[in-house]
Amino acid sequence: LSIYFACVDAFTIQAPSVPNIRSPTTPSTPSTIATSPSRIRHVLRAQSTDDDIEQMIGLSRKEHENRNQLNELPKGKISPSAEDPTIWTDANNRPWKLNAEPNAAYHQPMPVAVAFIRAYLGRIIPQLKVPNLKFISPNADGRYSEVCANRYTGELVIERKIMGTYNFASDAPDAMKDGKLPTTGEHDTLDVVPHNEYGGKYRHIAMGMTFGSISEGPVLLGTTEKKPSSSELISQIALCIPLVLFFGL
Repeated sequence: LSIYFACVDAFTIQAPSVPNIRSPTTPSTPSTIATSPSRIRHVLRAQSTDDDIEQMIGLSRKEHENRNQLNELPKGKISPSAEDPTIWTDANNRPWKLNAEPNAAYHQPMPVAVAFIRAYLGRIIPQLKVPNLKFISPNADGRYSEVCANRYTGELVIERKIMGTYNFASDAPDAMKDGKLPTTGEHDTLDVVPHNEYGGKYRHIAMGMTFGSISEGPVLLGTTEKKPSSSELISQIALCIPLVLFFGL
């Protein structure tokens, strides 16, 4: 593991620069549609070419798929701070903000709807907690690195569909306080919309780590939890079914 992080540190010196994100422009057809995030989504549903998407959001498919070249990993392991359990720090004392578990629903090995339900129920029934934790941390340029790790093994999540991805948004000064990036503004335009339109064929797991180069993620969490047994999980799910049906969740 120490050799791995040494490699990451060495690569950091030669880290690629942030791409030149262009200002979104309105396509010639239709020429009168504004480029607010909701309108961008509306227009892109009717358009399919990469050129159309890039013109609308100012980010190319290549830049989107290579975004994790800029995604920095913690130095060593991260552990919760004594002052704030949602702020975890690494060996360099860099802060990593733990997101609320419903905000990590898209990073779970299960359908999103199930993840949302378990994220809320897990607050009162620990056996139903979602397995993956999500953290964000600002890079030097104010944009955000993002990592997900399994709460039981501590390992970095490396599955392409659910792993953490670098965020180009630079207009989120309160993200470390709020524990999430805003659903509007640059995060929507540069991070959410590209994923929905270009897809999730990311070429890297993180800085200096191409996708497919490792079979399991390095251990990032210095503090892990005991994984519930299958019988415990099944019994708790059975108890929750009436509750879910009653409240219409």
